[in-house]
Amino acid sequence: MDKEKLIAACGLYCGACEMYRAVHDKDEVKIDRLVKAFNAAGFKVTREDIECDGCLAGGRLTPWCKECTMKNCPEHKNDNGICSPECKDFPCKTLSDFSRERWTHHHETVDNLRRLHEMGLTKHAEEEEKRWLCPQCHKSVTWFERACASCGALRSEKLFKLEYDWPPK
Repeated sequence: MDKEKLIAACGLYCGACEMYRAVHDKDEVKIDRLVKAFNAAGFKVTREDIECDGCLAGGRLTPWCKECTMKNCPEHKNDNGICSPECKDFPCKTLSDFSRERWTHHHETVDNLRRLHEMGLTKHAEEEEKRWLCPQCHKSVTWFERACASCGALRSEKLFKLEYDWPPK
């Protein structure tokens, strides 16, 4: 898959999503754990609901990504479907509210979009892919892993500070 397809309309890097990684790494234990955690939190999800190929990849999407206001916004998109700082409303209320939500990884969206605009989509996607690799074994890590699932190394200090664990253990 093209690295660029793992950048979401809001600026998130889908390659670090717990659901994307669990499905694409074929981690059955993590898939089951995610379904259980979402259902315990009051969401009604099935295994199929968490199968996602990335916001703009043109494949499977989670229910949240299908309904995303930013993904479906007719105003903000440039040629690649990603919010642009060139939009007259950037950052719009929807993006601003999203970036302040409880989910820590959302806090990076506005800065990610500005960085993407400055360096271009391909370079930004390459940097995000590298940023979300374990500093020791270089396997992919996710937004909420405190330590690499493969080797146990602590997450890179280049990543945002975790305030909580998801899914809960």
